[in-house]
Amino acid sequence: MRHADCCDTADHLLTLSAAVTAALHTIQPICETESVPLFDAYGRVLAADVAARLDAPPGDNSAMDGFAVYLADLSLEIPTRLPIAGQALAGHPYTGLVPRGTAARITTGALIPDGPDAVIMQEQCRIDPDEAWIDIEPHIAARLKLGENIRQRGEDVQAGTRLLLKGLRLRPQDVALAAGQGMATMAVIRRLRVAVASTGDELHEPGEPLPPGAIYESNRYTLIGLLQRLGCAVTDLGILRDDRAVILPALREAAATHDVLLTSGGVSVGTADLVKDVIAELGHIEFWQLAVKPGKPVTFGRIGNCQVLGLPGNPVSVMVSFLMFARPLLLKLMGAEPMEPVRLQAAANFAFRRKTGRREWLRARLQLAPERGPVVDIYPTNSSGALSSLSWADGLVELPEDCAGVAPGDAVDYLPFSGLGVD
Repeated sequence: MRHADCCDTADHLLTLSAAVTAALHTIQPICETESVPLFDAYGRVLAADVAARLDAPPGDNSAMDGFAVYLADLSLEIPTRLPIAGQALAGHPYTGLVPRGTAARITTGALIPDGPDAVIMQEQCRIDPDEAWIDIEPHIAARLKLGENIRQRGEDVQAGTRLLLKGLRLRPQDVALAAGQGMATMAVIRRLRVAVASTGDELHEPGEPLPPGAIYESNRYTLIGLLQRLGCAVTDLGILRDDRAVILPALREAAATHDVLLTSGGVSVGTADLVKDVIAELGHIEFWQLAVKPGKPVTFGRIGNCQVLGLPGNPVSVMVSFLMFARPLLLKLMGAEPMEPVRLQAAANFAFRRKTGRREWLRARLQLAPERGPVVDIYPTNSSGALSSLSWADGLVELPEDCAGVAPGDAVDYLPFSGLGVD
């Protein structure tokens, strides 16, 4: 049985829901747009609705490899023998009218020739070795219907209909839909410009010698990776020492040229936590500290026209704060619709007791038990410094503010990382 800290009080803290709502209310999406080639459109936010230019398919075509036939030519009593009058290939249509009493070989995607009203699969025919004729048995003919295996013009998309809506983050299938309409470029919102910094005298870059009492900096690698998955243009400010003379000019200069400034560390109550004070000096703070765990010291404010998100310094707090608080704000800034995380019901394979008042997330891993269905385990330690727990986990268990504990078998909300943009 694991125990939560018993000395916290959340009475004066803002809930996550209230914080996200308040922050979203202050944010205006960026509106500058650009036209990009399709191969550069993945993950970008669509700047305007996209309407279909063409019917898809552009003409009646075959859904199968087989033969185009007239249903009226087929006998339901004796085998039907039809001479093969020619062929229709994808990209090479049959020319003219197919004569009655004949069949035309046709491949998948080829335009239906003039005349025939059904396509019979070639597996359902006996084909002459010289491909001079086909035989069709009565029981096969009896199952054929008008329009069998024919995809009608406009069956998928009709010209003029709205295909893609403004604000959509373009997925590969969305880009493919535009390509299928002959579009070579797409109008998208320009990339969100985000500057990222970590603070702390104890931090050193990977690859450097590590002095006593120092640790390697990892938070920027989490944040930059998450931002790149969102399609942001990221500037790495590196590690900022715990010195006001270093932090203040770095934040001021970054805020002047970026839409968002994202920091980790320096927003708690320690004597070396200078970031929050610098934000207040250069701009203003909308709120500080949330009723959440991990991630309580989250700071949200503004320096000029730049949104500032100050995240805690512990690695688990950084990732969870980003996913649950920063991500919806960034999506709105990008012109996309912030979405609630995907929540799945699973049975707890653990016990956990805690104090109420804060929303909490536990690093979790889901498995499908043959008899019990979805079952979720949590990491052995609940420390917000356990970076390895994030690599072990494939999602989070979310405990609402009023939850006092979980017993084995209880239904809990599981949030897969894949539903939070982390695959």
